[in-house]
Amino acid sequence: MREYYEVINIVFIHEERLWGTCDSLGLYASKIKYQKDGIEYEDMFDNEEFTVMEEIVLEHSEEEN
Repeated sequence: MREYYEVINIVFIHEERLWGTCDSLGLYASKIKYQKDGIEYEDMFDNEEFTVMEEIVLEHSEEEN
């Protein structure tokens, strides 16, 4: 059995005043996914431009054959 974890960071983007998710958390900048007016965006933001509000950890397990 193989087990692995997936971490989802819920972020608040200050300038846009929107919620999103962080796909790739970097040292100085991060890739953030968010929706605005029904359109999904994926942009790079400086880490100072958003705050990580919640971290969700999902545990996955797969049976190996």
